[in-house]
Amino acid sequence: MAEAGRMSDPLISPELPQLVETAADGPRGGPSYTYRGAVIDCLKGGYVCRLRMDGHPLDGHSFGAAGTITPLVDLWVDEKRLPGYMRLVPKAGR
Repeated sequence: MAEAGRMSDPLISPELPQLVETAADGPRGGPSYTYRGAVIDCLKGGYVCRLRMDGHPLDGHSFGAAGTITPLVDLWVDEKRLPGYMRLVPKAGR
């Protein structure tokens, strides 16, 4: 029998990673967040955000809202890959 106060149900998953706001007015004028080792800095309004994560191939790129970046971080942290619809293209001169 399970101890009092302990959950023993195998269907209950561990806590999921959370997007944590670190500043309401970050370096780009909007909110800043941390998520699984990444920093996400948004413009005012929070609709255009930049990913900063050492080693991530999209480090320094801007996307939509913070919620569009978290799946990219999840795939990289968990599987070291990008979504199938994304391909890295080297910049000219590299």
